[in-house]
This record gives sequence, C-alpha cells and structure tokens, in this order.
Amino acid sequence: MTRLLQQLIVMYSDLYKSRSDVQDAVHRSEWIDAIVELLFVSVIHEPFMTLQGELQAKENAEFDDTYAPSPSSMPTPGAIGQMFSPVEARPADASPSTPTDPASIIKRGGATSFVTKTSPHLNKKTGAMATKLRSVHWKQNATMSDIKPLDSPALEAILQWIVDMNLVCILDATDKNLTVLNMFLDSYPPSSVDAQLKFESYLWTHILQNLKSTLQLDEQVLQTNGILLNIAKFCQITADAVLQGRFINGAEQTYDLLATVLETLMRLEEEQKRRAPPDHVVATLYKSFNRMVLLKISDLEQDDMPIDQMAAFLNYCIHHQKIILNANNKDQEFLRCFCYHLYHFLVDHDDSLKNDALNIWKLLILQKQDAIASAFKAIPSGDDLMHGFYQMLEMDNESFFMWVDSRKVELNLLFKEHIFRSWEAVIMQEHKASRETWKAHQLRRIAKLKRVQKRQAKDDNTFDDYNTKTAAWSQSIQEMEFSRFTRALQDNDMHDNFMRTEWARMNDDLVRERAIWGPKQWQADGRSTWVLDFTEGRYRTRRKVRRLDNCSESAGAIYQPKKATRIKSPPRTMTTRVPNWKEKESKTRQQCSFFLFFFAGSEPIDEGNDEEEIAYEENKNHKVLRLLDAGDMVVDVYNVSQIEGLDAREGLLLLCKNHIYLIDNFFQRADGEVVEIWDVPKHERDEYLLLLAQAAGMETNHELFASGDLHACRKWANVDLREVFKRRFLFRDVALELFFADGQNALITVSKAERDELFNKLAGRTTASDNDDKSSSIFGHGEKESSSSLGNAFRFVSIFSNSTLQDLTSKWQRREITNFQYLMYLNAIAGRSYNDLTQYPVFPWILADYESKQVDLTDPASYRDLTKPMGAQTAERREEFADRYRQWGETNDPAPAFHYGTHYSSAMIVCSFLIRLEPFTQHYLKLQGGTFDHADRLFDSVGKAWESASEKNMGDVRELIPEFFCLPEFLENVNKFNFGTKQGSGESIDSVALPPWASGDPKIFIHRHREALESEYVSSHLHAWIDLIFGCKQQGKAAIDALNVFHHVSYEGAVDLDAITDIVEKTATIGIINNFGQTPRQLFKKAHPARLPPSNDPQVLGFYPLRHHLKKLIQAVFPLRAFMPSDGMHYVEWGYSDNSLRLYQTDSGKVRRAKTKRKKKREFTHKDLFFNGIDHACL
Repeated sequence: MTRLLQQLIVMYSDLYKSRSDVQDAVHRSEWIDAIVELLFVSVIHEPFMTLQGELQAKENAEFDDTYAPSPSSMPTPGAIGQMFSPVEARPADASPSTPTDPASIIKRGGATSFVTKTSPHLNKKTGAMATKLRSVHWKQNATMSDIKPLDSPALEAILQWIVDMNLVCILDATDKNLTVLNMFLDSYPPSSVDAQLKFESYLWTHILQNLKSTLQLDEQVLQTNGILLNIAKFCQITADAVLQGRFINGAEQTYDLLATVLETLMRLEEEQKRRAPPDHVVATLYKSFNRMVLLKISDLEQDDMPIDQMAAFLNYCIHHQKIILNANNKDQEFLRCFCYHLYHFLVDHDDSLKNDALNIWKLLILQKQDAIASAFKAIPSGDDLMHGFYQMLEMDNESFFMWVDSRKVELNLLFKEHIFRSWEAVIMQEHKASRETWKAHQLRRIAKLKRVQKRQAKDDNTFDDYNTKTAAWSQSIQEMEFSRFTRALQDNDMHDNFMRTEWARMNDDLVRERAIWGPKQWQADGRSTWVLDFTEGRYRTRRKVRRLDNCSESAGAIYQPKKATRIKSPPRTMTTRVPNWKEKESKTRQQCSFFLFFFAGSEPIDEGNDEEEIAYEENKNHKVLRLLDAGDMVVDVYNVSQIEGLDAREGLLLLCKNHIYLIDNFFQRADGEVVEIWDVPKHERDEYLLLLAQAAGMETNHELFASGDLHACRKWANVDLREVFKRRFLFRDVALELFFADGQNALITVSKAERDELFNKLAGRTTASDNDDKSSSIFGHGEKESSSSLGNAFRFVSIFSNSTLQDLTSKWQRREITNFQYLMYLNAIAGRSYNDLTQYPVFPWILADYESKQVDLTDPASYRDLTKPMGAQTAERREEFADRYRQWGETNDPAPAFHYGTHYSSAMIVCSFLIRLEPFTQHYLKLQGGTFDHADRLFDSVGKAWESASEKNMGDVRELIPEFFCLPEFLENVNKFNFGTKQGSGESIDSVALPPWASGDPKIFIHRHREALESEYVSSHLHAWIDLIFGCKQQGKAAIDALNVFHHVSYEGAVDLDAITDIVEKTATIGIINNFGQTPRQLFKKAHPARLPPSNDPQVLGFYPLRHHLKKLIQAVFPLRAFMPSDGMHYVEWGYSDNSLRLYQTDSGKVRRAKTKRKKKREFTHKDLFFNGIDHACL
C-alpha cells in the first residue's frame, strides 16, 4: 500500500510540473494545508493540539515586545547544529531606555544576537544573553537532533512534492511574490510554537538543498533576471528567518546557497554568458550574504567556541574572498563590522587565528584600500595607523604583530569605540526588524486559524444539516437504494475491469517494440523471444517480427527435445509446464506496466467477516454494452468462434452502428440472454469445435490476456472493413474471413444457417479507399496494375464467375501482376488462409539446385519440374506411387484409391517449416504432445528438405509456404530453442542450413528464391503447377494420369460431416481432415493458359502503351464521349477547339453545362465514367 501511495504522489507531482490547471487547483489553501498536515504529523512527534487551543494561546500572548522560546526549544551547546534565536526573554527588572544609551540596547535585548566577548558594553547582567548559534563544525546540512528521517517512501514522496512545488514557485519568473512559498510556511496544523519552528526549519533545509542542487545542475536558470530576482528574494527571506530564529541551524546552509549563487553569477559574467544582473538584485544577494557572515563571525566569538572552528571560518572567508571583496559588494557598514571582528582575531592570543586574520587583512588592504582608509579616518591618528597597516604587506608577521602591540591603545580606540558603532547599529536594526516580522507572522497565523475555524464550522453545520435531512427520508427508500446499490456494485466491478483493460492496452502500446518504452535493440539479450506479428502488409505478406523482452526464463531452455530411446526406460513425466508465448507476453508486460490507482474516503475499510457478503446476479448484457464506444448502438449479435492457427475462442460478433466488435468468451442464448461461455451447456455450443478439440487437441481453454481479463475485445470502425471472404472450416460452409485497413484480419465460424446472412451484412459494410492503391484491396496493386475493380471483385468470393477469374488470369498472362501476387490471389480464392493451419497458403518448390555456389537462374536444370507433383519428380518415385495406386485398386477396400498417404500441405508441415518462430513453436508442440520431434526428423536444411520431398522419402511430398519468398527470419533460430542433436553425427540443430549460393544469409536466400519465382522459366511453366494444385489435374482422370491423387477425405465435398450421426465416426473424420491436410478448392476445369512472353504489342497488352509514344498523340477530329453510369441519363464530351468539357442529356442531346480551361473545371473521376469505345488507359 505504501508503494501505491508513493506512485500516486509521484504521478500528481508530475502532473503538477506539466499542467497549469493542476497547479491552479493545488495552490488553494485547503490543498496545501492537507498536504502539509500529512508531513507535519510524521516529522514532529508532539502531543496533539486543537485549533481552538492554539488560537487561544496566541490571543493570550503579547507581541508588542519579544517572543521568548520555551525551555524545550533551547539548544544544548554540544549539538551539531543549534537553534539561533534573535530575541530573548527580557529580565523582569529591565526598563526601556533611550537608544542613545549603549547599555540600553542590551537591556532591551536588541544586541543579544550579536553581542560578543570583546564588546566594551558587555556586563554581567546581560552576559547570559549571548548568542545561541553554536556549531561543532562549520559544515552544511546540519540537522536538528530530535528530528528523525522519514521511514516511509510515500512520506518521502510527499516531502519531495512539497519541495518541488516551492522550487517551481521560486524558478517561475512570473511569480514575483513567491506566493506558494509563503503559503507553505503558514500552513502547518494547530501545534505549539516549538513544533512550528522545527517543522519550518525542516522545510527550509530541504528547499535550500534542492534549490542549490538545481542551480548547480542547470546554471541557465540564473541567466533570467526574473528568476534571479526570485532567488534573491528567497535568500533574503531565508536570511530573515535565520536571524529571527525561525530557521534552526540555517546559517551555514543559507551562507552556502548564497555563495553558490554569487560565484555562479561571477563565473557567467566572466565567461560572458550573461549580462550583469540588475543592481538591486545584486545588492539584495550581497546584503543577505553579508548578514550571514556577520552572524557566523559573531557566533564564533563565544567563550566556548574551539579554536579550530574559528580558524575554519576564517579560511572560508579567504575561500570566498571574491564575494566578500567584490566590487559589487558595496555595503560599507558590513565592511566596518567585518573589520571590527577581524581586529579582535588579530589581537587574539592564538597564533593561528592571528595569522589567518592577518591574511584576510592583507586581502582587504589590497582590494578595499579606499574603504579601509575611510574607516580609519574616524580618529585623528587614523592616517598613521592606516600607513602602519599598509606596511603589513612588506613586513613579516612577527614584526607586524609587534607594531600592533605598540599601537594597541590607538587601535582599541579606533575599533572598539568608533568602528564598533557600526556593529551596534546593525544589531539594533536587526533586532527591530526581527521583532516586527515575528509579530506580523504571528498575526497572520491568528488570522489563518480564524479562517480555518470559520470554514470548519461551516462544514460542520452543513454536514449536520445533511445528516438531519437524510435521516428523515432514508428509511422510505431503503429497498430502492439497495437495488441501486447492487447495480452500482456491478458497475463498479465492470468499471474496474474496463479500466484495467484499457490501462493494459495503453501500456501495451507504450511497451511494445518501437514504442516509447519498448525494448531497444541494444538491450536485447538471450532472454528475448521473437514472435511473428499477424499484421499483413502488401500482397498479404507477414513480414514483421516483434520481440518480447525480459522473459522469466531463457527461451532456449523452455522446450526439451525428444530423446533417442536406445535403451528402454520407464516413462518420465515433465515437471515443468510448457509456457505459452502469450503467457510470457502477459508476464513481460505486467512487469513493465505502470498502474494507476484512485482512492478516497477518510474511514478505514473493515475487512472483517462481521457483515454478510452482498451477492448479486451479474448482468452480462450490461457488461457487454459497457465495452462499446460512447454513442455506438448494437445492430446485430452473432455467436462466433475465432480460429487462430490450432486454437479457437468462442465469443460474440457485434455489428454496431459505427464499429464491429469481437468479444471473447461470451455467448448469447436463444432467449437473448448473454452469459459467459463456461456457463453455457455443451449442447448449445459449437459441436464441431468441441469435437475438434477432443480429436486433434485444438486449444479451446479460456485464455487470460495481458490485461488480466477473460473477455478480450477487438474492435474496428466500419470504414476500416476492406474485404469479406467466404471460407470453409472442416469442409463446412460456416466460416468468414474479415480483412481490415490496419492489416489485421479474423477468421470466424458461425452456424451454417447464419453464414450467408452474416456475409451479406458484412459485405454491405466493406469500403475501399480511392486514394491509396495499397489499401483498396488486401492484395494491393502491382506497379503495372492500373486502378480497377480488382478489389471489388475479390470482395465477393462466393460469387466468383469464370469471367472474373479469367480476368485475373489475363492480367497474369499479360504480366500485369507478378507470379507471387497471382499465387496469393489463387490461394485466397481457393479458400487458403493464414489463420487456419490446415488450409495454409501453398507455394511450389521452385529450385532443384541447392548445392552449387552460384545458382544460374537462366539454366532450366536449376529448376524443379513444375509439370509434375513432388511425388513424381524422379522416375523411381513415379513408378512406385503408380504401382501403389494400382495395388489399392485391386483390393476390396471401398475407399477410393490414392497415390499419396500424406498431403503436400498440412498443419504439421507448416509448423515444421516455421518451428523456429513463435507462435508456430507452440502449435508444433501441441501437435507433438509437448516436446520436439527427434532431431533427425526436424527441418534443418533447405537442401535436405528438397531431397526428402522430391526423392528420398516416400512419405514426404510437401510443397512450400509463402514465407520461403518473403520472410528470412523463420530460417534462423532467433529464439535459441534447444532442438537436440542428431543420433548419427551428434550435430546440434540450430538455424536452417542454407544452400551455398545463399552465402549463409537468409536474406540472400529469400531474395534469390524470390528472383527464381519471378524468373522467365517459372513464368513459362507455372501454369502447369497451377493445374496440379488448383486446376484440371487436381481431380479426375487427369489427376490419376499426373500421379496427383491424395486421400479422398482431403478433397472438398468428399465428406459431409453434417450427415454423419455417429459421434465416434464424426470425431475420427474431423481428426483426419484436421491432421492430414485439405486440398484447395478447384478453380480451373480446363488447362491453365501459359504466360505470354514479354511484349509491348498493344493487342497482347489489351491497351496501347502511350507512355512510350507520347509524341504520337494528336488532336482528335471528333469529340470524345463518355457516359455517366449511375442512370445513363447524361454523357460527357471533350476535345473541342475551345478546350471545353460539355455535359449533355442523353435523351435530348442538350448541353447542361460547359466549362473551359480558363474557368474552374468540373472534375469527374474514372469511376464516374463509362467509356464508349475508348480504353481507360487512353483517357
């Protein structure tokens, strides 16, 4: 709790420094009183005093003469830093006298602060009134002996906040009255005068220390005259407090601060970094400094002061000679008083003091010759004495001291009779000012106490009146209030959860990679985990890999490889749970989070069990509505399941007025009631999802997210919905895939009866940007691709016609889109999705040369045979697979025959390729039961994987995935997983071994591999591979002839899960579909056309390449015409000699409007026109 309070106070302190409205709120007297009271009761441990008690004590006191401290506040001589009180109790027999009588000053107490043992007016009656400022050492940061350090970080934060507020006030050039400082010095709670003086001294000490540190760290603040004036005023107030006894042990600290300020100013002037400050500011600083010097030197002349302290102070004066003897220090009275005291040191019996005083006298003679001469002229023999003092510069010390002894009578007359009067005048002036200031301070305190008393009385009356009225009607509405109370409990819980979720979300934005507090590249260590971000970029590629730092344990030590079982041993259970990468992300972010707490109330909360706990039924509908943005309205609600790799989460899809929401772990029952998913009977949930979890180990647990909430909410604005695709899940028409403008997407499943209805509603919300060709479709556009309705064509995948697919194929044939783009198009149309590992996009093996140091992309021998599947790349494999198919047909098995018992694309194949990159590592482990496979069976070499899939392994016919052409990170073991070692060679498995032509660099491999995909050989043969995967050779007689038949369950339409009634059979079938792999939807019934060779022929391209022949353009003989397609009632003509653009009515041919270039044109976009006999590119 203390740490939370500390964080809250630090937050308020930061707000105070950065926001003016917070400063205005805090500067109220109520706020300052409350803050000071928190610190006061922790610093001053004295009996409690009521406001009335202090007020009565002050009203009974007399302030016309002096304030006498109580005996408890009197210091002891042995303390390190003691209290200095400028006023003492006047003796009972003392009587007023005129100021002209020197002895009267002592009787009135005026000279008690500065009376010295050398004063000629010292008498026995006033001898007990010697100054109380005594120090064992001349050092800074002296503290009061009875004040103990704070023992709470929260209290230290409060103290620092108070100090910061005072520093802001002092360093604010616009606040010339130091308002905040004065408010703090008068804001302590009711207490004794002793306690107030101690607390005030406590505040002074910390403010001075922090101000000094600030000035030392940032000397630039002294270059502003307004700030310098405030510092001068502050130093003057501090010096007054020291002399008045309100700042205990403050002389040394004030002296040190003034020395720091003056030395810094002199250095800045010498370095010409600032102009000379105003004279009145400099005079104020030197005046305060001189007062502290005189105060200290007077204190050192006490009988009980050790010689070493006197010598130390004289050395300090020599150290600060530039300040004391500076030309700007024009205080002649100070110089006289200083000389007066130096003379007493000069005639002291101690030789070290005499020598130190002599050194200072030499400095005075050298730098203040005129002022010294003026002081010596007070007596007739002053010139002669001055001449003698001049001789000290040439005489040795012993000779000068002998001269002083010989002229002692005249020197005593000069210093103890004449120059002493200046010292006496200073004493009287300080006494008068101290008395008046103290009286004004006490009167202000009385006025403040009366105001507080009046305010408290008003508050008490208001509270009493409120209690009286509340008691009259509270009984009649008790039941209603209880109902509202239970509702408020739920709202409060929901609000807390919402705040935690929102705070976690904001925290995620702050600590994510490349954010303000995110991990830096130089901070990466072996404990980082790299995760593939699912945000898609151009052409549906996922290239961003983000890092999770500060994981609880090394990523390489989390998973254990599978051991070789040469000797049979009893099974060993895992004692360490395999953590999920999202759990590690949650823990990491929780460690980096900053929590915000709000608390109020003055009475402690009783956590006992005396009262019965109030139970209420939570309204889930209200909880869901709480997640919506303000002003948003729910239009439709659907129960959905989100598919992510091998995981699935059930929840709600909300179609609202402005946004689309996906909320996890909620379910809407048939009666409209919203409940949490774990409260839903299994017969109402998604049957197939539960069966899949049972059959294939798909994760359906209720995941706790980084925010600590089980109900994660994702939302997108309607305008950000770019594409909606119909998908199949387990060969059932129940899925939809949504793509958004921010690169995010979601694969959801709904009930079969609601899929088409939901699709139509979502399709009506899709938008496409006309200004950004990259965002108008999830695929983007190629450099050669013009703005067209391609994005709109892909939006409605379920109604693709041959002409639409033919249009895409034509673009590929004409080389308007790349091979990579075209394959991504075909995968999307065929239902392949990144979100479903069983239907992952499939790409072909391209190269067959993984041994050469340089791969020749112009040599056909470097490429695989794209006309044959992977199982038929060699003659031996073709014969064996063909024989397997014939032998299956000779059996009596009713199941259709097939060539391959494995598939070219499955969840295991995808996970094995991406095993080095999260979250696919987690998916792989789920498929393998929590451990890695044997090292010999892991994907560790591209060349060996090609050999296995094309020649050596009869059970391996896998193709590739898009990451082989765009993501080099998946080839490196960036997470330092321990994959184990191979049995034969003992070789450790780490990053993927690359072919020699990649030079060991995954980026070079991806680049060259992509070049091979776009090569001329692949362009001219890719259509044959498309026939095998998406086309006419996928099924039927052509597939048999091409050795391209797989297990019948992998084909669309082969199995109707809804028609299977037996649960065991249905579960087994679901497991087969999910594990074996799924063949893409057949897109082409006829042979796919080959790609055209590169050409600039307009008949081949479908348009004339005007950009290469701009000089051939001439003025048309007849105007050009274009119809506007909204209703066909108007058309536009241009090409007239007057350069006009004319709008006609179709039925009458009348001109509606004509604009020339000299006037403002009416603009028409290409989407507003339907061209009549003219190619769009020509326009």
